[in-house]
Order: sequence, then structure tokens, then C-alpha cells
Amino acid sequence: MLLNINIITDYPLWFSIFCVLLGGVYAFVLYRKEEKFETVAPWLVKSMASFRFLLVTILAFLLLSPFIKTLFNKVEKPVIIIAHDNSSSILLNKDSAFYKTEYLEKLERLKNSLAKNYEVKTYTFGGDLEEGSKVDYTEKITDLSNAFDELNNKFYNRNVGALILASDGIFNQGSNPVFNSGIEFPIYTIALGDTSVQRDIILKDAIHNKLTFLGNQFPIEITAEAAQCINQKTQLTITHNGKQLFSKQYDINSERFAINENVLFEAEEVGVQHYKISLSTIDGEISTINNVKDIYIEVLDGRQNILILANAPHPDIKALKLSIESNENYKVTSQLISDFDGKTEPYSLVIIHQLPNSTPENIKTLSRSNVSILYVLGNQTSIHKFNDYNIGLNISKSSNSFNEILPTVAVNFPLFTLSENTIKSINDMPPVTGPFGSYQLNTNGYVLLTQKIGSVETEIPLLVFFQSNGKKSAVLSAEGIWKWRMQDFLKNKNHRAFDELINKTVQFLSVKEDKSKLRIFTQNNYFENEEIQFNAELYNDSYELVNDPEIKIDLFEEGGDQYNFVFNRTSTSYILNAGILPAGFYNYKAKVKLGTKDYVETGKFQIKRLLLEANNTIANHQLLQNIAQKFGGKLFYPQQMVSISKEINNNSDITSIIYEENDLKELISLKWIFFVLLTLLSLEWFLRKRNGAY
Repeated sequence: MLLNINIITDYPLWFSIFCVLLGGVYAFVLYRKEEKFETVAPWLVKSMASFRFLLVTILAFLLLSPFIKTLFNKVEKPVIIIAHDNSSSILLNKDSAFYKTEYLEKLERLKNSLAKNYEVKTYTFGGDLEEGSKVDYTEKITDLSNAFDELNNKFYNRNVGALILASDGIFNQGSNPVFNSGIEFPIYTIALGDTSVQRDIILKDAIHNKLTFLGNQFPIEITAEAAQCINQKTQLTITHNGKQLFSKQYDINSERFAINENVLFEAEEVGVQHYKISLSTIDGEISTINNVKDIYIEVLDGRQNILILANAPHPDIKALKLSIESNENYKVTSQLISDFDGKTEPYSLVIIHQLPNSTPENIKTLSRSNVSILYVLGNQTSIHKFNDYNIGLNISKSSNSFNEILPTVAVNFPLFTLSENTIKSINDMPPVTGPFGSYQLNTNGYVLLTQKIGSVETEIPLLVFFQSNGKKSAVLSAEGIWKWRMQDFLKNKNHRAFDELINKTVQFLSVKEDKSKLRIFTQNNYFENEEIQFNAELYNDSYELVNDPEIKIDLFEEGGDQYNFVFNRTSTSYILNAGILPAGFYNYKAKVKLGTKDYVETGKFQIKRLLLEANNTIANHQLLQNIAQKFGGKLFYPQQMVSISKEINNNSDITSIIYEENDLKELISLKWIFFVLLTLLSLEWFLRKRNGAY
């Protein structure tokens, strides 16, 4: 509703008097008594003079740069949010047909009823929150806390009347939504699913190592549960490549029968090994998909050894060791530089933490060897000795002083990539300590991290890599990275960002140079709700990146379908998003023709099934009751959905909001002003033309 209109200008408003006078003078001079107007009716002359007067007056007024200020009262209707659990656990009960038909009709009627008085927004959720009302119960995970957080962010500062949450109360990711402190509107819950215990055998988990080593024994710890299956039998079977390795029968003698089995196997073949674990089904089970698990264990020929040489004990050593050994491919040995025997053959990488002034001959020999080295500089480092090794970075120090350095991730780093979350975390890390001086970098250096001094971002390298004559090396020109690991845990409750930075650094330095022309990169493991991503690089005879030829890749599911794709080109390499594929074990074969030669690259990866929804089929209506009570709402069942709209309509706190809104626009920007001027000009021209004034 419009309350007030004001016109303001940059000049005093009394200047408009001159605009009126100018319009009057212009009309008077143009239409004073002349012979050509003697035969024209007086009222027409006056009309034409009026049109000219108004036209000139308005144009002159517009030269004063006027603004029109309007004040409106706006009414914002309450927003009613309907958030529906779209996870598959809702259908794992005897009422599954009801939830796919009649229930959805009731939900649609509720939405239409509320839409008469409120603004209704509908969402579905599983792992993520999605806008829309399509409910098909296909989500593999349920994260209620994430749905609450997303809704709170989307409707921040909006007039939210209520949230209607339809769910079975089962969540298998995220925190308990009852403890969400951001919601400030009532939540009405619709209790779906079945709280009764159904007859079901559930293979809950099969705990195992992701990788092991040839000849080693490795355990598989199996936990399962049989509900409402008393006096029945089930058999646990483990097979490998179609061969049965283990079998055991269980007599179920209680209503909630637990199975815990720890089995040892020996790693006899190198590569990714597939083991199938299953519990035989019984009649009347509510679900049988949770009776089977497929696990994949990578068997390696041996671990890579990493050596850390330190000038003195330092917390950085522990941080590096913990991070590197988070990857089971690596084994870390740490010792003082003074105790080093000079033998490098067992090691893929040596990390030297602070070179001392009195450098032993063994370290000099190490620097001349072909083993990769990561140098970490700090307060105890002899910069003079470091420069003598001609690694590729030279530091000229004018005094024995040091800088507090913040890390910044450099753009266009070509050797490997870091995830967006890791880049964001690194850019927020606390300062480390590095030598102050002039840094000179050779042209073959690849900078991953640059130094930020205070608020000034510089091009000075903090972490830089070198490749020369088949040898790899890197320099971290600061100490104190233990603080990064602690900060990562403080902010993210894990060490993933720090571990990714260290492990990718170690992986690049420890892997021998790959001379193959075609290289394919992908993860070893995916979950079935993740998109499968590939990257590819193609090198010519000069080992320069090229991407002119077309790269094709075929995916072969173990004992199943075949999928064919073509890579998309980037600026210098290739990328492929193969989308979401069925769970299973896949082999891939990439092919390309460069010149007259054909190149082929093969590999394997696995897609794991997500059975979180099938592991718990008992609805948690108590959780929904707690949510409704905490946030001032009420719990309803599907048969009571008509009562929800009545409850919301009777809630006096759910009302429209009226607020004032100011709008300031230049008068000349209003379209109707243009049409008024055009009309005045056209009418005057038409009348003058018709009466022979032209």
C-alpha cells in the first residue's frame, strides 16, 4: 500500500518557478498573435500553447535532476516450509504401498490447504537439501542436522511461520537435530515409518583394512544382528573370486540375536581383492539387501619407506610422521642427523628438518644422490649451508632474523591438485616462522604455497618443488607446521586438510617419474552416491602436454555392464565426469592415438554400496516428539494431517508482517515520463500540422 510520495532535487525546490516561467515564455513567444493563427479556433491555439508550456516546463524541471521518493507498506505473508525425508528407510516396512500412493495424496492436499493463507515452500532431504516436492524415497543417507542448517540459512531474516518436518526420525549422518540452536520458528513433525521391530537379519558392518601387504594376514571383523528370528538359522559365508573361504552356521536363540565374528585371511595376490560376505536369508524378512556386503582390499607388494632426519627434536617431526602414516602405503622412520648412517637405498623420500652448520659428510652425500629430498627450514637452519646445495632456491640473509609467515595457495600449480576445502583451510592457517631475506627462485621451480607477511601477499615461495635430471626435491621455507595440524582439528574436527597437503607432497616426491605418454588419474574408492571423476594427461615425444587427440575410456563392471565415454578437453589436459554408476568393482581401459602410435592405460576402482538406510529400519518417533517439543510445535501422524493446517491457522504467533519500504528513483528513469513528453509533443505537432501552422 502506497503511503507517501515526495519529489526531491539536488537544487532548491524554488528553482522550479524558473522552469514554469521558461515554459510560459516559450509558449507565449511561439503562440503570440500571428497571421497563421487568425483562422484557427482560439481554443485550439490555447490547447497547443498549453502542450508546449507543459513540455518545456517538464524538460526544464528534469534538468534539476529530480528524484521521486516513495514510501510503501508491504505485507509479507508467513512462510510455511514443508521438508520431507526422501530416504529409502521409509519404505522398509509393511506400509510401503501407503507411503507411495495415499500418503502422497494427503501431503499434496495439505500443501494446497496451506497455500490459501501462506507462502508454502517445499523441500526434500537425504544427504543434501533439495528444493521441490518430488518424493521418491531414493536417498541413501539421512542428515537431519544438515537439513536444519540449510533451511535456517535459506530463510534467515524471513517471516517463517513454521516448519513441517515429515520423517521417520532415523538419521545416519550429522549430529542430533534436537541440539540445533539456530531454529527460531515452530516445527510440526509428521511421524512416518514403523516403530515395531520387524523380522530382519542385518549385516551391520564388516571392518577391515583398506590395504594390506603380500604375505601378511589381515582380519575382517563382522558384526550382525537378527531381530524377531528366534528358533531360526542363518549361515555366514565369505567368498573370494567365487571360492568359499569361510562358513559358519548360527542358531538364533533370542529376539535380538547378535553375531560377532573375527576372521583372519592371508593376502596371497597383489592387487585389489574382492570379498563377498553374506548371511543366508530366512522367510518373512522385511529386507534382504542388508544381508550382503562387498568389500575390497588392496594388496601391495611392499610399503614405501620415508626417512625424517632432524637437527633436534621438534613438534614438526611428530606432525609429519602422524600425517604421512595416515596413509598405510608409507612407513616413517625418524632419527637425528647426527645418527644418520648415510644409507638411502631403503627410502623413497628423505625429509631433512633444519640443516645445521656442522653438516656431516653423510648429508652431503645424500644431497648428491638420486633420492628425493624435502628440506624444512627454520630457526636452526644454516642458510649458508642450504644455499651451497644449489637446490633451486637461494636465500640471501642480511641478519639473523625471521618472519611470521601466513600461507597462501598459489594458483595454476601444475604438479598436483588440492581440494577446495583443503585450499580454504590452508589459507586460514596460523603463521609459521621462516628466515627473513631475499629469495631467488630458479625458473624450474613450481610454487605451491607463497608467503603472506601480515596482510601483504607476496610472490615469495613458502613451499616450492623442483625436478632436475630425474631427481625431485622440495623446500618448505618455514617451521611450525605442527600448528597447522592443530588448527585443522580445532576448526574441522579432523586432520584432513593438513594430511592431504602433506600426503600429496610426499606422494609426488616419493613416486618415481612416470615416463608413460598417457596417464589416467582417479580415486580407488567411491560410494554409490558419488560421481565418478577421471583426469587424463597426454604427452608428446618431448614430454609436453598436448590434448589434440581424442581419448576414449571403457569401464567394465565385474560380471556386468560396459560403459563407454570420451574425455572432455581442458586447457592442456582432459577431464571426464562419468556420473553415478551402480555399486561394484570396475576395470577401465583408456585408449588414444598420438601420431602413428596407439597408447593404452588400464586400471581399477570400486564403487561401494551405501546400506546405512537398511541397517536401521525402526522409526524413531521419540526423536520427532523431542524436536516438536523443543521448537514449540506438535507431533502428528499421517492420518492426522488435516489437523496440521488447523493447528497452524490457530497459532496466533504465525501472522503476516507489515513493514515500510523506501524507494528512491531518478524521475527521468520513469518510463511514463517519456510517454507523457512524447504525447504532448505529438498532439501539438498534429494540431499545428492539421491547421496549417507548418
